[in-house]
Amino acid sequence: MPDQTNQGHLTPMQWPPEGYVPGKFAPWCCTGEDVYGPDELGEVYGNAIDELVQNISKCDAAARTWEVLQAWEMRLFRRNYHFLTAGWKGWGMWGGSSGTTGASIMQTQNAMKLFACNVFGSRHKKITALLSRQVPGVEVVPKDDSDPMDQAAAEEAEKYLKVYAQDADLKAAITQAASYFYTDDRVLALTYTVADQTRWGTELPDRQQATYGAPEQDGVTPETEMQGGGEQSEVPARREVTWIGGKLESKVPLMANTEHEMGWLRAQWETGINLLKSKYPWVKDSIGSGGDTDGADQIARMARINVRLAVQASSSSGESYKNDATESVLYFRPSEYEAIKDEDVRRVFYETFPDGLEVWNAGGTLAMVRNCRMSKHVKVVHPSPGDGQNREAIGTNYLPLQKVLNANISLLDRYFRAAVPRRFAAEGPLDTQLMNSQSNDPGKVTAVMLSQANGLRIQDLTGIENVPQPNDAIFSFVQWLIQGGPEAMDGGTAAAFGEAGGQADQGVFKTTRLRRDQALQVFSMPWAALCDLVTATSLQAIESAAENRVANISASLPGQTKLEIELEKLQGNVLTHPESLEIPRTLAEEEEQIAELLEQSGNVSLYQQIMLDPRNLAVFSRFPSLSGLDLPGADSVEQQQGEFEILMRGGPVPNPKLAQIQQQIQSGMAIEVQLTDPQQVAQHQQMMAQLQQMEKSLPPLVSTVPVAQDTSENHMIHAAITLGMLTSATGRKLKNGDEQQNAIWQNLKLHWQEHMTVLKQLQPPKEMEFKGNVSIDPSKFPPQAQAEMFEAMGLQIPPFALQEQDQTHEITEEKEGVDASGTPVKRKVSVVGKPLS
Repeated sequence: MPDQTNQGHLTPMQWPPEGYVPGKFAPWCCTGEDVYGPDELGEVYGNAIDELVQNISKCDAAARTWEVLQAWEMRLFRRNYHFLTAGWKGWGMWGGSSGTTGASIMQTQNAMKLFACNVFGSRHKKITALLSRQVPGVEVVPKDDSDPMDQAAAEEAEKYLKVYAQDADLKAAITQAASYFYTDDRVLALTYTVADQTRWGTELPDRQQATYGAPEQDGVTPETEMQGGGEQSEVPARREVTWIGGKLESKVPLMANTEHEMGWLRAQWETGINLLKSKYPWVKDSIGSGGDTDGADQIARMARINVRLAVQASSSSGESYKNDATESVLYFRPSEYEAIKDEDVRRVFYETFPDGLEVWNAGGTLAMVRNCRMSKHVKVVHPSPGDGQNREAIGTNYLPLQKVLNANISLLDRYFRAAVPRRFAAEGPLDTQLMNSQSNDPGKVTAVMLSQANGLRIQDLTGIENVPQPNDAIFSFVQWLIQGGPEAMDGGTAAAFGEAGGQADQGVFKTTRLRRDQALQVFSMPWAALCDLVTATSLQAIESAAENRVANISASLPGQTKLEIELEKLQGNVLTHPESLEIPRTLAEEEEQIAELLEQSGNVSLYQQIMLDPRNLAVFSRFPSLSGLDLPGADSVEQQQGEFEILMRGGPVPNPKLAQIQQQIQSGMAIEVQLTDPQQVAQHQQMMAQLQQMEKSLPPLVSTVPVAQDTSENHMIHAAITLGMLTSATGRKLKNGDEQQNAIWQNLKLHWQEHMTVLKQLQPPKEMEFKGNVSIDPSKFPPQAQAEMFEAMGLQIPPFALQEQDQTHEITEEKEGVDASGTPVKRKVSVVGKPLS
């Protein structure tokens, strides 16, 4: 392509190039920006980019070499390679030289008794495990709380983050970041949407597809009826991926204190040459083995290869140099364009790459450039505050003590080996050859010829060599270097890892937990940095998925129901915040706390309500001691939470049963006109009255998830979980949101009401059981009624025997009152009369 300098603009590459499918044979970092290759840039613009790249390579050369050597040494110490030598090629192992093999290194160190006591690596494992016990939680909120689009994006992003944590394997990512916190200090994270068919297969884009008979402007014609509708073929599947690197993999302006002060940044790693040729086929003939920079930056490449292959530096320049090449991505903020001397070229860069410049190199060859805002993909964090970008790692302070420990262990070993006392015996009276050939058995007797003239004794003929003994202080010092020294240097006391700090703490759980919480405070800074890292990469992943995904996300996560994420709803603007900056408790600690709640639930009503809330069943099921148990109701909780994915897609729908009855009523009215038989007319009208009554009893709308009308679902748990959603922050937002959000809230409410209705039908209230005494005088009833009462009590008395006879009755009544003077009196009144005729 001809030089474009005089044209005053750049023309992007035709993307994708003919015959090339990004992500089919090699992973591809997706963006929506135009791609410019070397041919599109031309000589002038390509030279300008090369000049920018060379400026980075030359920047802070001495300081860069120093930080690489520091991180390189600490990574080797972590790998238990402690006896190192320094040279112009960086760190080498004792006994190694140009052309030597690993066997000669091992032989030399064995012969010299150079054995490492790797407490440094042990501390690394403990602290890395502590900081990566779980992935920090992220809260998503709309950028504009009053914007329905931002609200919808926040709700959809909450679901998406579960998929991102699974696809990007965030647990492994933060574990790697915590590891670099201990050895490197600085951690760099790059987040991209990656298309990779060899890893994830293919997917079908969610685009409106025309099928056979797609109508044209004039409708379907005989000529177009059987023409193909242009179905979209499958494309390589895309996922959001976060890559983690340390000091050896990243170069930044070392004078900058914060990320926003960095005008440029570079990330590097080694990749197979054939993979790079598949990724950048338009420059594959120019891709060669080796690095993409010269001079001081080659030591960083040497360090990465040495640490990966775990071999002597000078012996790592063989097959690794032939089969691997350095791939790098460089980011420039627009302000860096001022380094371009040609004003016209500089203006084109400002116009073509207004957000910044993204430069990809493969094996020393410029592969492509794109417009890119650095903050969309990059995040830099440190475990602690400091000056500049070359700060101390967590393990920095203990590294010198590890070297002292190795020296003292070697000293003790020499004492034990070299200071073993030798035994002596006089030759002549004692046959030393015979004595050496015999076993040292206390049951045997060795004959000795003593001279009586000289008065020699056996102790005069034998002796033991006097040898120096190690000072007792060295044992205490070594013990401190192993146990006390690391705690003092990196701050990780025994209590931070759940170990008792003293004999008084044995068996006292609350005391141990209190001291553990206090000991963990020293790690609050690196944990907060990890929270910041995950929060930033989560926002980058959300924005990248909304921009670069081609299909709605459908994922089935372990232990959860299927998630459906609509890309259209991710298009709004959201913000991310850490859920908490406190170091999370372990599952064992949470389980102990739940056990205390369960123990006190009988006395504290609040604890009892917590334990009985079905929403907490999912929490209980995570505990190791309950993992093998079938918790009643846990499946119902997961089922209802999965149904929320469907319920929150829209509002209620018309009741299908009501539509059926209305159709039957209309059909019945048409039939009634044709009936002539009065009996049939009466029966038909009765049936119509029943249908009309059913029509009135049925609700016009129902939820989008049908509710079982029998006991195949636990309606009590389903109703409780749905009610919790209605009253949650999400439910309140839906209730007070726009028309669409309110419809979703109505859908959830109807679903709750439907479960409650079926629950009442399946569990009707029990009839009240009457308990009490009733006194009835049978004589107050007619003879027939009296006979029936007696018969119910098991007495057979005919009615005529109960008829009143001709006799008088006396009725006596007592009355109490006061006389005219107010004195209480009691009167008895008797009435005598005859029975009624």
